[in-house]
Amino acid sequence: MMIVDSHLHLCDIPQTEKELDIFFSKYDKIRQYSACTSSHSLQDWQNNCHIINKIRQKYDNDKIKICHSFGIHPQNPDKNILYDLENLLKYDKLKDKYDKSDLIYDNNMTKYDRISAIGEIGFDLFTKEFKSTFNEQSEIWNIQLELAIKYDKPIIVHCRKGMCHIFESIEKLKKIKAVIFHSFSGSITEANSLRKKGVNAFFSFGKPILNGNKNAMDCVKNLPLEWLLLETDSPYQTLKGETFTPPTDILKVYEQVFNVRKESSEIITSKIYDNFAVICGAK
Repeated sequence: MMIVDSHLHLCDIPQTEKELDIFFSKYDKIRQYSACTSSHSLQDWQNNCHIINKIRQKYDNDKIKICHSFGIHPQNPDKNILYDLENLLKYDKLKDKYDKSDLIYDNNMTKYDRISAIGEIGFDLFTKEFKSTFNEQSEIWNIQLELAIKYDKPIIVHCRKGMCHIFESIEKLKKIKAVIFHSFSGSITEANSLRKKGVNAFFSFGKPILNGNKNAMDCVKNLPLEWLLLETDSPYQTLKGETFTPPTDILKVYEQVFNVRKESSEIITSKIYDNFAVICGAK
């Protein structure tokens, strides 16, 4: 069984290594686990690198593959983080041609530390406080879209109450390698529209499908399997009564998808794995 968690935050999970030990000891049928961990600051990225390197030393690299995303989150639209983001992207693009001594990060960067996607980025207009930073969110969104085009990177989109602004960026989005909508909360009509307009969009779903979220369930049931990804957003996106979301909850998400899709579990897991591997280079 191949499992993908397209969006989580390893550096924020309490006792990350212990949680992953539980994951692999409890579910021995998993022969491949791939995930993308998200960073929103240099410190996040450094912490994620440290965790991933420890995981690689402990587990077979053919069994577990974790890649990075790095982006300026719309809840904290700080332009100062752009310096770190572009330096990491420069290193990835130029590799050994780039003077690593110019990096303030780590002169021992490996392919496992490189940025596979820019994100999560987008718009969060869910609260009055977040709405007050709309101009900053919009400016940083557009800068990061340009970086994604320049460095040929996929993006991971965070969007709450801001889908109209996503559609305003269609022309730029069409130029981007892949656009992954993390915990997509839009309608199936919006998802189809993005694809029809030429955006190479993928729609990722997590724990909202466990409590029957109408839009999410409609999309998971009816969108082409070739457009789907699954996630936990661990340790966040908890359900009522929960204190945090462990990485193992990805199996609950998969089970719900198996229940509502017509395809076999083998076809679903294989296709979602292929979707993720092509986007993030996780094969």
